[in-house]
Amino acid sequence: MMTSPLRRFGQFAVLIVICSLAIGQLLGQPILLGYVTSGSMEPTIGAGDGFVAVPAVLTNDVDTGDVVVYESPAGDGLVTHRIVDETEEGYVTRGDANPVTDQAQGDPPLEGDDVLATAPQIGGTILTIPGLGIAATNAGAVAETAQLWLIDLTGLDQLRGTTALPVALLVLSLVGYALETARDRSSPERDRSGDTVAAPSRLALGLALFVVVVASAAMLVPAGGETLTVVSSDPAPDAELVTEPGGTARTSYHISNDGFTPIVTYLEPVDGGVSITRDVVSVSGRNSEAVGVTVEAPKATGHYDRTVIERRYLQVLPRGVIDTLYAIHPWAPFVVIVTILGSVVYAFGRRFAGYQNVRTTRKQNVREYVGNR
Repeated sequence: MMTSPLRRFGQFAVLIVICSLAIGQLLGQPILLGYVTSGSMEPTIGAGDGFVAVPAVLTNDVDTGDVVVYESPAGDGLVTHRIVDETEEGYVTRGDANPVTDQAQGDPPLEGDDVLATAPQIGGTILTIPGLGIAATNAGAVAETAQLWLIDLTGLDQLRGTTALPVALLVLSLVGYALETARDRSSPERDRSGDTVAAPSRLALGLALFVVVVASAAMLVPAGGETLTVVSSDPAPDAELVTEPGGTARTSYHISNDGFTPIVTYLEPVDGGVSITRDVVSVSGRNSEAVGVTVEAPKATGHYDRTVIERRYLQVLPRGVIDTLYAIHPWAPFVVIVTILGSVVYAFGRRFAGYQNVRTTRKQNVREYVGNR
């Protein structure tokens, strides 16, 4: 039976929800959808409910009354609370069900750069999805159990970690994509007239483009250049990046990975007189690394800017492969990674949504009609 447009839309909506939650977990911030696990935002958002979440890079500056998502100062997960006031130090936040603000309980004021996403409001109401958080939590537990089962089955303790299951799924999806493509091209029943319903293909393509955009943002937004200002002074006070003329000053370059997917970061000094202890750094999910940087000060006194360029890539490929691609050109790993992710998601979308050969269906209906007569 031909899949109805309404059913295809429902399948695509489910696929969007699943991928949004999965990508949000991998990148460490909600993408399109978020959820809460406590009752601190009741009755606005109930415990275990989901909500629409727009990444901060797509919104304007936040304001009082906005419901925002940010990393807990204690580092134990994401917090969804409302901004209730703005001070010179930053924003004051509070859960709608909490009697006091977060800052009154010891949290530092929230800065604009700390906001990961905003929950849009329509007429003062936030669009919620009942039970989405519970479903996402259960799905995460199932994935973790599957990963442990995979480790026990294979005996490969190297698979332990946040990337084992995603990498396995990635490989299986690539194999399935290749087999599906070969079968589709070699099938004698393949429709040559162009009558195949194209909606599933367009939906799968749209989902693939969505994942490509999100993955690109995860690699490009946190990267870029950071300027280190070294002060050449005589006498030189005891302070970071302050030294006597012609001397050296030491500091640390911090690389933070807020997502669950490991990243590979390459650091390159733009200016002379800058040396880095490690120019290639792998950072596991939900972790950070500090790299030592030594800056030479000119012999003349003054303030001097020294820039370090950071390029980061999602480690969905073996480290050696990324290193080889980076040696060819810094954009090569980026292109290969987004191409693989887009292809895998497109193949999964086609498999999930399916497609229907109209000509074959019509012939089958005619045969059934003649047979019934």
